[in-house]
Amino acid sequence: MAGLALLPRSLKFRMTAVVVMLVLVATVIVTWVALVLAERDMKSVIGNQQYALLSSAAAQVDAQITAKKALLASLADAMPPDAGQDPERMSAFVARHPAVRKEFLNLHIFNRNGVLIHTEGEGAAVLALDERPRVYMQKVLAGGRVVVSPPFKSILSGRPAIMIIHPVLDAQGKAVMLLGGSIDLINSDFLAQIAEQKPGKTGYVFIMTTGGILLHHPNPKRLLEHINTRPGYNRATEMALQGFEGWTEATNKDGSEGIYSYKHLSTTNWIIGARFPVDEAFAPMIEMRRHAMLAAGAFAALAGLMAWLAIQTLLKPLGRLRRNISDIRSGDVSIGVLQRRRRDEIGELSSAFHELMAEREQAQEAIRDSEALIAASEKRLRMIADSIPAIVAYIDRDNRYHFTNEYFRTMLGLDPQAMIGRTMSEVLGKDFVASIAPFHDAAMRGDRMHYEREGRKDGLPQQVMGDLIPDIAADGSVAGVYLMAVDITERKSAELRQAASEKRLKLLTDNLPVLICYLDDKRRIQFLNATFFQWFGVEPGKLIGRHLVDGIGRDHYEHAEAHLEQAYHGQNVTYELKAQIDGSLHTLETTFVPELAADGTVVGIYSLTHDTTRMKEIEERLTQLARIDSLTGIANRLMFEEILQLAVVRSKRNRRPLALAYLDIDHFKGINDTLGHGAGDAVLKEFASRLVGNVRASDTVARLAGDEFVIVFEQVDGPGECARLAAKIIESVRRPFDVAGKPMLITTSIGIALHARDAETPAELVARADCALYAAKRNGRDGYALAD
Repeated sequence: MAGLALLPRSLKFRMTAVVVMLVLVATVIVTWVALVLAERDMKSVIGNQQYALLSSAAAQVDAQITAKKALLASLADAMPPDAGQDPERMSAFVARHPAVRKEFLNLHIFNRNGVLIHTEGEGAAVLALDERPRVYMQKVLAGGRVVVSPPFKSILSGRPAIMIIHPVLDAQGKAVMLLGGSIDLINSDFLAQIAEQKPGKTGYVFIMTTGGILLHHPNPKRLLEHINTRPGYNRATEMALQGFEGWTEATNKDGSEGIYSYKHLSTTNWIIGARFPVDEAFAPMIEMRRHAMLAAGAFAALAGLMAWLAIQTLLKPLGRLRRNISDIRSGDVSIGVLQRRRRDEIGELSSAFHELMAEREQAQEAIRDSEALIAASEKRLRMIADSIPAIVAYIDRDNRYHFTNEYFRTMLGLDPQAMIGRTMSEVLGKDFVASIAPFHDAAMRGDRMHYEREGRKDGLPQQVMGDLIPDIAADGSVAGVYLMAVDITERKSAELRQAASEKRLKLLTDNLPVLICYLDDKRRIQFLNATFFQWFGVEPGKLIGRHLVDGIGRDHYEHAEAHLEQAYHGQNVTYELKAQIDGSLHTLETTFVPELAADGTVVGIYSLTHDTTRMKEIEERLTQLARIDSLTGIANRLMFEEILQLAVVRSKRNRRPLALAYLDIDHFKGINDTLGHGAGDAVLKEFASRLVGNVRASDTVARLAGDEFVIVFEQVDGPGECARLAAKIIESVRRPFDVAGKPMLITTSIGIALHARDAETPAELVARADCALYAAKRNGRDGYALAD
């Protein structure tokens, strides 16, 4: 405090200090707000980039797992059923598949009891497992499908590993053994690309299961350890374990802030995560913040210097006034020096001082002329009253006007001077007096009254708001009342227009085919349109002020909660869910739009829900139409290629041959050239119909292009059955076609290829059937040929 006493107390110094302080505060606030907005945008960019990189890494891991599953499946399909009983035969079999052996640390064979009967690879040996792995293997064997095991510590290598397990089927399609391929999680290149994609210099990427077991981590000692083994809490990790995908900001268990990203794999129950420390991510922003604050301080100092110079110049006349007053007090000069004709506040202040000092010198004369001063005071009061945009009056106990201001003329068209001494009834009429009698009588009893009434002026409605204030004497009696009334017609009209606008807006929202809801920052419903009643039969008014879970139910709320959390963090979020409306299941698409306050905080959420059921049905229908030939209604080339691919896989798995027939219509070009394309289309449709009517339910007929057709025959017994099927089709085609009202003889040529080779691809099978078709044409058409 002693230090403050030494500072100058002049007005110049105080004004300069205030200006400097205001400039500094304004500069710091503007700089801080700009930095906060920049940090928020930068944080969003970094988070989105990190999540995009993580999604790419997840896609790579999914692709590697899918590829390894495919390799193991090819090895399982080709494995002899008794290979696991003979180690030498098993080793020779694996040696013939070097590509599969290279992708796995070890290959294992388990029998139908879940017992490990053979191991091929590093540390190869015949091992026996304890009871728990055997029970797991028996469950996998019973399931009959490929699985990725939970992480484990390898018995052979002592290192963390996982195993892809594939059933080995016998001729009847029954799983008799399990083929397992183990992958080293430390030394293999399986996850090497993941580590290379770490964010920044100190960030890292890690992989865990949905149960929290670490599969990949920069600290190898933590592998196979639960993510929460270390004490503490990490909000981002818990969100990921509960199904969250995306990026968020959180504090780790060491108290360090970071940007976390998570992506769930589609092929297994793994989660890829990445952490980017905030200190490293925002290092440039922190440095920029320091420079910005230094610049703000320098700017404030410069502004202070300029303000001091400006104030010195502007207040120089004030210093002169101060010296003049001091000289007047000492008697060195007369008050005439104060009569300076400056047209600013200082000039007015000088004149005011001149007036005050003149009044001091004429004090005695002012006393003698007190009545004149009172008159002047009344004049000033009159001027004030006449300038107020409201009616002002004083009415005595006899209801006579003693004072009226000029606004009576503006508002009511009355001469205020002519009203003095007259009663309210004489001036405004008995009807008016009767309309305000309850308020006037209460004011005369000593109560202050406020009222609003409707009148008319120039034939138009007029809204008036008035106040009656009792004039209470020293003995407590009421001598009269003061009246002040304001014309509020324009304000009332604005209120009515606003009410009408709100009514129209509510009518619009209630008739939109969209469910509109507004939630406050406590997730309580503050607005709900009538669509909610139309969809769910619940009155919207009953839910106002209640929590969202009361409106949509616990199941739908749990589905929406993660998306709501993102919205309350300032993000626009869209998601889909299924809901029962009018007894049927509908697809609803909901968008959450946050309402941001001036400081960037989320004060509420707008929720817009659309019924997209019809659109989804149209999408599914269009997808189906893309796989059907529009002319004949049978499968097109796209659908044929999908069916043939699956049929070849089934043929290999079931050990049953597959046949492919390639057909066309003999001399079809002549039909188009002589009868036109309309006749040609009629022949194609009838031809397709006869093919469909003469194949088995398990077979597939497709049109590739023009008059080229194919038939996929599954589970045929051999060439003999292929010949019988082809002869049946040829015979059905020979029956006359009805073309343009006339019978026409149509024949077909067929090439059939029997798929009995494990290494043959679907494309190679189609090529052999096409060659057989040309052989049938060379043999004179109207017949079939079997491929070699």
